[in-house]
Amino acid sequence: MRYERNLQAQLRERYRQLFKAGFVTYKREMEYFRRYILSVPVLSAIVESIQRSEPDLDPDKWFRENFQFKNYYFPESEIGRAKFVWRIIERMASGELDALQVGHVFPDRTSDINERMRLVTEQLIEPFVNFLEYHIGTESDMLYLLDKVKRRIEFFDKGRLYEECMASDRHREEVYDRYVKRFLFDQGVDYPFSQPRSASGEADIISGLETDDPLVSEIKLYDGDSYGVPYLAQGFNQAVHYAQDYGKTSAYFLVMNLSDQNLHMPSDEDGQIWPPRLHTAGVTVYIVVVRAKPLPSASKHGKQTTKQISRDDLIRS
Repeated sequence: MRYERNLQAQLRERYRQLFKAGFVTYKREMEYFRRYILSVPVLSAIVESIQRSEPDLDPDKWFRENFQFKNYYFPESEIGRAKFVWRIIERMASGELDALQVGHVFPDRTSDINERMRLVTEQLIEPFVNFLEYHIGTESDMLYLLDKVKRRIEFFDKGRLYEECMASDRHREEVYDRYVKRFLFDQGVDYPFSQPRSASGEADIISGLETDDPLVSEIKLYDGDSYGVPYLAQGFNQAVHYAQDYGKTSAYFLVMNLSDQNLHMPSDEDGQIWPPRLHTAGVTVYIVVVRAKPLPSASKHGKQTTKQISRDDLIRS
C-alpha cells in the first residue's frame, strides 16, 4: 500500500504548488497540474471514469447557467461536481477560460488578485483533489484486505481449502469464492449474497452495490493444465468488463495457484510494487496471486520453476 500512500502525498504536493501560484503563473501551474494527473495511470483512470459519469451533465452549460457574478451552484452529486471541476481545469489549462472568469463567482473576500487565485484553488480544486485521494485510499484499503486474505489462506487454511477444492467435481472456484466473500464480510465490507448481473455476466465478488463505490473482483484458478493461461486471460478480461459495466476504474483479479510453479505476473508499474497491476481501457486491474496448493518443504520439493505471464497473455480484445 506504500504506492497508494506515496501517490496521495504527490497529489497533495501538486495541489500545494497550485495553491501557491499567483495570477501571473496560475495558468502554467494549472497546465502542470493537469498534465501530472493525466501522466499517472491510476489518476488518469479515475478521471476517465469521472468523465463517463452522469452523461446528462454538460459541464460547459452548467458553468454558463450556474456560475454567475458572486453566485454559484455545484451539481448535486459529488461525482457530478468532480466532472464539472475537471472540465474547468481543462479550460483554464488550455487558456480557454481565465481564472478570473471563474473567481468572480465567489463573494468578495479580498481585492488582491493573487488571493483571488488562491480562492479559486481552495473552492474548486481542493474538493476535486479530495475526491481523487478518497478513491486512491479506497483502493489502498482493499489491497490491505486482499493481502490479508492471501496470507490467511497461505498460512492457515491452504490444506483444508485445497482438499475441498480437489474433492469438488464441479465449481471448484466456488470453494475460494465463498471463503473470500465471508472474509471480506467479516472485515466490514458490505456484500450482497447474490451475484448481481451486469451487461457482461456475473462478477464473482461485487460488494457495496447499494453505494456509489462497488468493489469488483474476479477469482480464477490456475493449475498449468485445464486451468491455464487462456483461462486466466478470460478472468482478467471479465474483471475489466465488469468494472466498465459498473463505471469503476479499479478491479481486483485473484488467482488461486494450484500448480507446482511460481507465477510471475506482469505489471505496468515498478516491479517492486505489490501487487502487480495493469492499466487497460480506463481500468486498473490489481492482480493478487495466492499460493493455494500445499507443497513439500524446499528440501523435499526440489527446484521450483516459474511461469512468466506476459501482458499480452492477459489483455486480449
